[in-house]
Amino acid sequence: MTGSSERRVVLVTGKGGVGKTTVATAFALAEARAGKRVLLCETSGAARVPDTFGKPSRGYEPAQLATNFWALSITPAEAIQEYVLLQVHFLRLYKLVFQNRVMGPFVDAVPGLHDLVQLGKVWFAERETENGRPRWDLIVVDAPATGHGLTMLSAPRAMMELTRAGPFYENAKRIAELVEDPRRSSLLLVSTAEEMPLRETEQLVERLGRLRELIAGVVLNEVHPAPLPDPTAWPADRERLRQAGTDALAATSIVDAELRAVARQALARERLGAIGVPVAELPFLYRRNLGRAELEGFAERVGVLT
Repeated sequence: MTGSSERRVVLVTGKGGVGKTTVATAFALAEARAGKRVLLCETSGAARVPDTFGKPSRGYEPAQLATNFWALSITPAEAIQEYVLLQVHFLRLYKLVFQNRVMGPFVDAVPGLHDLVQLGKVWFAERETENGRPRWDLIVVDAPATGHGLTMLSAPRAMMELTRAGPFYENAKRIAELVEDPRRSSLLLVSTAEEMPLRETEQLVERLGRLRELIAGVVLNEVHPAPLPDPTAWPADRERLRQAGTDALAATSIVDAELRAVARQALARERLGAIGVPVAELPFLYRRNLGRAELEGFAERVGVLT
């Protein structure tokens, strides 16, 4: 992400299950280790990251997890409350108007409102100051999975078209100006070498349209190492192992599976490379519950995208 010194917001998205939160955390760690004060925002009430660092979540308030690294969890309800209180300044009035049996369902039904107010929290954090300087050098957003992630990114424009004028329009415009400006914001896409994640990534790139210039990097996750130094010798070796008995036959199946994975990865590199942005790779790990040590190792690899 060279030439992006003004960039203040990075939104991370990808198909569900490809390691989006892992990548967002590793990227945030890489930037924090480079000396930036980084805030990681989990969306839709998720609060997984603090537990990875052995720290309790503080919910909507930032919790420090490491040097230069904080995380918070954004919920639509809290974001709506914060937004309205900034306008009317009275909690009692907010509860009277927005938390009754009539208005509650109505607010929930407004198209794109939940996504808009979550981005509004990001906008607010980007503008926060402390001791005369920005409180955060970088805000990393663990955005929803691909399709919903695009919907969230489109929410400010959708609200502008819906309202046309007034406070909601003006606030949506400010948020759009932040998240649609490639000098201030960028997208980090995450995929694995499987067909469905790759296809969703390619479809997202197509659907972004004019916002495609926001894409600053792609992470290919769960990359298997080459199982053999010389794959061309494998067919003859495989036949000898097959004739050696049941145990050796099981070993050949493992090597065959790894070779197929490596072949899929080669194709994935070509397809992701066609997007025209830097691609970083993270290794496949058999442990699914990653700890801080693994995340710090990943931070070194995704650091090439910072």
